[in-house]
Amino acid sequence: MMSQPALGHPGSAAQESTTPLAIPDADSRLQITRRLTAWWILAVGFVVSFAFFATNHMWRATGTLSATLALCTVLRAVLPVESAGGLVVRRRLFDVITLAGFAIAVAVSGFTLDLTALH
Repeated sequence: MMSQPALGHPGSAAQESTTPLAIPDADSRLQITRRLTAWWILAVGFVVSFAFFATNHMWRATGTLSATLALCTVLRAVLPVESAGGLVVRRRLFDVITLAGFAIAVAVSGFTLDLTALH
């Protein structure tokens, strides 16, 4: 007696009759981007600021991270969705306000706190 192939295996009936993924229409608020083009600026900024942090340069780390977040804020505000890439999380206004808030919070906390090493 022949058994049916398991679902999802090559040659199974379920795999042959799969439907393509649904793509949201133009009226949808969901924005999908296939490329993560501008996210590397944020990644490089985090790596550089972590390098400053690891070498006990707290003000440089704070400045680098807050400047990176401010740059990403500007990029998210001016670039189209296709070019903003990984900076696109929600709507443009929400992303800009969130990134600007993070940039301000990092700058204020980093420059006002005493982050010198205790001896």
